[in-house]
Amino acid sequence: MNNVGSWRPIAFRRRFLLVLLVAAQTLAGVSLFAQTVPDQAGSGTIALLLIVFGVLFAWIGVGFWTAVFGFVVLRFGGDPWSLSSRVRPNGAPEPLSAPTAVVMPICHEPVQHTLGGLKAIIQDLEQQGQAGAVDFYVLSDSRDPDIWLEEQATCEQIRRELGPGQQLFYRRRNINLNYKSGNIADFLRRWGRRYRYMVVLDADSLLSANCITRLIQLMEARPEAGIIQTTPRLARAETRFARLQQFANRCYGRLYSAGLAAIQLGEATYWGHNAIIRVAPFMAHCGLRKLRGPGLFRGPVLSHDFIEAALMGRAGYEVWLEPAIAGSFEESPPTLEDDLIRDRRWCRGNLQHLWLLVTMGKIRMAHRMALLTGILSYLASPLWLLFLGLSGYVALAGPTPEPALPGVMAANEAGSGAGSLLVAVTALLLFGPRLLAVADHGLARRTLAFGGLFRLYGNTLIETLAALALAPIRMLIHTLHVVRALLNLKVGWQGQNRAGGLSPDLSLHNFGLLLFSAAAGLALIHWQAPTLTPWALPVLAPVFLAPALACWLGRKPGTDTWLQVPEDGQITRVIELADSTFPLHHDPGRLSWFEQMVLSPVFARASQSGAQPATGRKARALERLVDRCATGGKQALTHRELSLICNHPEALEALHWRAWHAAPDSPWRAVLGCMAQSVESASPAAVSLPRRQEELAWVEVAS
Repeated sequence: MNNVGSWRPIAFRRRFLLVLLVAAQTLAGVSLFAQTVPDQAGSGTIALLLIVFGVLFAWIGVGFWTAVFGFVVLRFGGDPWSLSSRVRPNGAPEPLSAPTAVVMPICHEPVQHTLGGLKAIIQDLEQQGQAGAVDFYVLSDSRDPDIWLEEQATCEQIRRELGPGQQLFYRRRNINLNYKSGNIADFLRRWGRRYRYMVVLDADSLLSANCITRLIQLMEARPEAGIIQTTPRLARAETRFARLQQFANRCYGRLYSAGLAAIQLGEATYWGHNAIIRVAPFMAHCGLRKLRGPGLFRGPVLSHDFIEAALMGRAGYEVWLEPAIAGSFEESPPTLEDDLIRDRRWCRGNLQHLWLLVTMGKIRMAHRMALLTGILSYLASPLWLLFLGLSGYVALAGPTPEPALPGVMAANEAGSGAGSLLVAVTALLLFGPRLLAVADHGLARRTLAFGGLFRLYGNTLIETLAALALAPIRMLIHTLHVVRALLNLKVGWQGQNRAGGLSPDLSLHNFGLLLFSAAAGLALIHWQAPTLTPWALPVLAPVFLAPALACWLGRKPGTDTWLQVPEDGQITRVIELADSTFPLHHDPGRLSWFEQMVLSPVFARASQSGAQPATGRKARALERLVDRCATGGKQALTHRELSLICNHPEALEALHWRAWHAAPDSPWRAVLGCMAQSVESASPAAVSLPRRQEELAWVEVAS
């Protein structure tokens, strides 16, 4: 392998070339655009319009040239400066010996789906004989006891099914500080010194055994590497929206990831999951302090991953993006609504980086540019909206108040040629990466994996049309996200919906504010400038159709070959294991997990487990909680209060006794009746209630 600094001159030359290409393209675009602007418009307005156009034109140019870099790299057989190229696997992989922790932070996720995926990862490692040095941790921030009790019970059943040799641990924090980064920090404070490496998963992550083995192999071969990030492929998509995202990821993502990796080299970014981290320097240098600025810029860092990569780079360690590592998967949000809800959280976190760009010292320029890119990914939407508004205003000042296209004013004969050329260049920047991606698949003879050449062409056209229809919706919603974030309006941070399928009524409710804003905007345009109404309709028409479009996209397609991707024809083993693995089934008609916990007799074992009983004020507070729950049922307490009872055996024992001796009008009497009906329907012979208690006895008490 080349010495540690050898890649830096290569990275500098590549980045310098990228800056030259983007700058030249932007200057040319601004020059052409300036020729189309009417002279009658005010100088201040024109200057602002040109600045906004320049920023947006540079923004789309960065994406285009990154794809071009990726196309060139792939056509020459890959990047010789990547870690994967310089550290070749030597025959069959040796058994892993470096102590490694695979951690999965979760919060109110669908338990069976999430932990079924984790079980598939463990099984794949076991089948490859690589599970010996790897421990697995489920790090829960769930607060609803019906969820975290199910998480705990499912982990216990996975442990029993996998056998005594597999190390799987479940940990739930009682105090949820600093979201996901705080959850991982809590794990590192307790157990981080046991491990050399840490592989971070999301709730929807799937990593094959070969992928984990390769990541550890690269870390062992490159002591200077602090983080190695894979490029996850989208998989297991079921709804139309998810399959659109999956097709775009598999068809075009190859170019972008290859180009990004070639430009960043050892100063790449960390995406927060599907990556391996060297634990010791991460613990020493990547702690995140709370922000101390005003409003949005106060409190915990929400989007922690880019910052942690920057801190790792500042400490002298490398961060690599390795797209050549196969077997890394994640899932797409199943609906447009879920995707936009996730963007709302990400928007707030990325905008916080504005403060960090100013206050963080000595971080490398590549990481500063990554932070700026993340910020612009959301600021681009209000900038587009501002650009469209300014374009319409300036067009009205011209001799013929009628724009040829939104933002392109054919004010006079001299400007019409420049406007046409600008439209052609803009179309090339926007759609060029798609054309390059299709060409790349054709040259690499991978079109059969996408259903053949003509199906690849057709699906690319479908995805492009869908992207164009969704672009105005995203622009307006992201603008609202930016406004909400800058106003410091709080947003929830819960688990994601991963099942899909929203009703039309719910879609209409979710897009109500968007429809009202679009209708008000169209009415204002028609009132003040009716000549602009025909040009505003192409932008606003998809917005008016958003509820119906979102509902349609949230449904499953009629055929599994809709927008076919390679994984549809050849399923990876870890995905196959995940699809067939559901470790524990829970009938919704049965008791809730909290009710099972209360009525199960295993509390006696927990009360003798050595847990210290509560005393003083805490004991009296628990007594009051038990009394309220025994009288009013579980709905009389909050999630936190129910969890307190579950965490204290003496309180659970008291509630257990009172529930089994409940008065006829008590909610617990209805629960006992539900239990009896469940037992009777489960067996032709009338199974006694004590027998049903034994059936529930596997639910362990959380300590």
